[in-house]
Amino acid sequence: MTTRAQRLRERLDRGLTVDLRGHGKAGGGLVLAVQSFGAAVAEDPALDVQDWPFFSSARKGANVAAYLRIARGEVQMTCPVTEPDIVVLMNEAAAEEVDFAEGAGDALFVLNTRAAPGEAAERWKLGGTVVCVDGDAMGNEYLGRPLANVAVLAALVRASGLVEPSRARASLESRLHKRRVPDRVVTSNMALWDAAQDRARSAELAPAPHARAPFGGYGELPPGAQSALRSALANRTAGYGRPGIRIEFLDASSRCNGCSLCVVQCPEGIIDFTPDPARGTLVSGARFDDFCKRCRECVQACPLDLFHEVAASTRPEGAAVEA
Repeated sequence: MTTRAQRLRERLDRGLTVDLRGHGKAGGGLVLAVQSFGAAVAEDPALDVQDWPFFSSARKGANVAAYLRIARGEVQMTCPVTEPDIVVLMNEAAAEEVDFAEGAGDALFVLNTRAAPGEAAERWKLGGTVVCVDGDAMGNEYLGRPLANVAVLAALVRASGLVEPSRARASLESRLHKRRVPDRVVTSNMALWDAAQDRARSAELAPAPHARAPFGGYGELPPGAQSALRSALANRTAGYGRPGIRIEFLDASSRCNGCSLCVVQCPEGIIDFTPDPARGTLVSGARFDDFCKRCRECVQACPLDLFHEVAASTRPEGAAVEA
């Protein structure tokens, strides 16, 4: 039986491309891992490699994707990868919001997860070669923080067979030095690389069509409120708001009329409310401390002025009590 690495090589020999798609969070090292992999593969003069990252937002913690395409000859397509031969998941939180396996059937999956390959395949409905490495734990062990990119890169190199591990290791080390990473951090990363070679677990599973669970609707959200589909709640966006102010909700007399305008307008989907058949959407507050960016949409939308902008450090006298 041919291995996954042999099948990827056979695709290239037949004049086909090998397409990779990765998903993760900004700041999690996905782009470095994919670009390092591509740079190592491109050292083979017979292969052409193109990679391009896609950022949905510049903020740390936002969903990001990366695409890479390999071919013998010249890569001429730079369109997004919709039917990947290789899938990389750098952060499990991304899988809660993005169907990272969409379009992939019999593929190579390289996942940063504590789960065993069979468990991961069942959880995300995967078929093909599933490789799992606990990159977060290794990052904590070697770098003091849960940074999984080097561990995932090492697992990807070994599983794909598209570049010799020694060549990929040297390419990564050179890339880290070019980024002016301190020598001690480079040394720690290379030790992590060496350890990751033996910690990845893999399993060959029967190819299966991948199907994501269908959208279950908006639940109790009022019409027009699409905030349930936003990613803010996983990104703790309060750190990106305007400094010096905060937003408060004050409704001691329960005056909320249930209009739901604040729920619909809030771009972060953080308004707390209770549906009431008689009175509408009754708001009780919001998760300001973790997620509010102080955009003031709720302040502008509320017809009863129940949301207020106050100083973040020195609150006006009586601000906690409704007038």
